[in-house]
Amino acid sequence: MLSVVVVSYNSYATLDQCLESLTSQIAGQVGGPSVGPGGEKDEIIVADCSDEDPRLHFRQQFPGVRFLRFEEPLTIPELRREALKVAKGEIIALTEGRVVPSLQWAARLLQAHTTHPQAPAVGGPIDYIPASASDNAVYFCEYGRHLPPTGDGEAAELSGANLSYKRWALDLCRDLIQAGAWEPFLHRRLEERGYRLYRAGEAVVYYHNSLSPSQFARQRFHYGRWFAAARVKGPRRLLYAGFCPLLPWLLTWRLGRVARERPGQRGLFRRSLPWIVLFEIIWSLGEFCGYVAGKGTSDRKIF
Repeated sequence: MLSVVVVSYNSYATLDQCLESLTSQIAGQVGGPSVGPGGEKDEIIVADCSDEDPRLHFRQQFPGVRFLRFEEPLTIPELRREALKVAKGEIIALTEGRVVPSLQWAARLLQAHTTHPQAPAVGGPIDYIPASASDNAVYFCEYGRHLPPTGDGEAAELSGANLSYKRWALDLCRDLIQAGAWEPFLHRRLEERGYRLYRAGEAVVYYHNSLSPSQFARQRFHYGRWFAAARVKGPRRLLYAGFCPLLPWLLTWRLGRVARERPGQRGLFRRSLPWIVLFEIIWSLGEFCGYVAGKGTSDRKIF
């Protein structure tokens, strides 16, 4: 049985397309949705803390989708945590309301989990529809390392926008999930236990950026600060802080290397480069503050 968890925040422009793709995939499976031992069927759960309740727009259109509505702002890991409390599947797939999965997405994830029973997590690439230079920069900074084609095989990292877990893998990370940790920390736990992540080939497509450049900049700063505070404890923090001035150029170089290897991406990357550098500088400032002064309240300001 498959549970698909969609986190949503002010993503009305694409949430309907996302759910349209997911509901058609589950309904279109051979023999219909799979059924668990207790008679449970494949399910789609939307965890949302948008300014406006998405149930007003989509409940009638998608009657089989379960909506979890939260009035207070929650981070993506916190929304996932709440959805996981009610998810029943042995395979739990994660995505976001601002991306649209390909029509074979769920089938490819399930196939990969069957083919690789030892893999705790399976993910895939993230494509995008080119837009303005600043919107493209948002994509490159968030998802550029997962630009297709990525190929299948073991992966050093997977993105939470195109990701799935076996339930036993989530059980190994229960304390991290409860604490609201982002997926890199879950993956580090799994790798420390000797497991390897796996990448399958089906993409989700990033269609629409719902954040203004200033909103994304604030998000980058707070995510960088939280990440640094959670990443390193003790005296080593100051050592890591000393490397922060180099980070914007290292991160930009890594993204540029990926873009150079993908057909048609060099020009788009160059046009977005000033925004990319700015966003990576802001991320690095966040990391520096996290190493020097801790997370502060940044964990409450990330979505």
